[in-house]
Amino acid sequence: MAMNPDPIAEVEWLAEHLDDDDVVLVQIEGGRAAYEAGHLPGAVFADGYDDFTAERGGVRALVPLPHELAATLGRMGIDQSKRVIFYSAGKSMWPSRGYWVLRYYGFPMVQIADRSLAALSEAGLPVTTDETMRDPIDVEVGAGDGSVISMVEEVLAVAEGNSEARVLDCRSDAEWLGESTGAHEAPRKGRVPRAHHLNWELLVDGDGRFLSVEQLRALFLAAGLDGSQPVFPYCGGGIRSAAGWFAMYELLGWGQARNYDGSWAEWAGRDDLPIEVG
Repeated sequence: MAMNPDPIAEVEWLAEHLDDDDVVLVQIEGGRAAYEAGHLPGAVFADGYDDFTAERGGVRALVPLPHELAATLGRMGIDQSKRVIFYSAGKSMWPSRGYWVLRYYGFPMVQIADRSLAALSEAGLPVTTDETMRDPIDVEVGAGDGSVISMVEEVLAVAEGNSEARVLDCRSDAEWLGESTGAHEAPRKGRVPRAHHLNWELLVDGDGRFLSVEQLRALFLAAGLDGSQPVFPYCGGGIRSAAGWFAMYELLGWGQARNYDGSWAEWAGRDDLPIEVG
């Protein structure tokens, strides 16, 4: 898949195009309260877990199947003719997850707003509590693009030292060290052996802006990654790692970055997969 030449919707552009018929703003959150408290005019609400993940085979937070995503997008009035712009109320990994899912399924015009709703409002964009209802449409969603997703077998090859690819843990320090499983319970604590570590929160400032290309490159380099090998980012469920993927693939141009969608939810649930702690 070719990299998106324009992955970020700048606040100045948004201010001029909020009312465009071909633009669909999606406020994506972990719950509805933030949307009800205020959103951009015309924005629809997406529940990150309900709309952009699915459980299969006992593994939570996997990418939805085509028919599942088609139903969600149809309800929101989104098809491939629309420019879809994701944002959240505050600093959040959810816009990256929504973005990655649509890119995985080949949607050509997808962006992330350059900052959170709070920061957009400070910049002068209007906020409303009026709920937006779009007319439902029929949507076709084809097969996913394997060039932006990695599977457990590829990650295992890295863990066992049989691949020159890299694995990147995008979770918190406590999860990386095996002291916590984070917000979601998991059968085991720890990390994928041989993984590098860079908490996704370091990639984005307090206003929800991704850091500059120079700053991102320095962070990844300090974590031992320079983009010369394939990189498989993971987290608890492929959501925070979508932010890592976005920074590497779309902002740094690392075309070999591929989100490990199963992430720790899959890895921890399989006793045959190795882990490290400490």
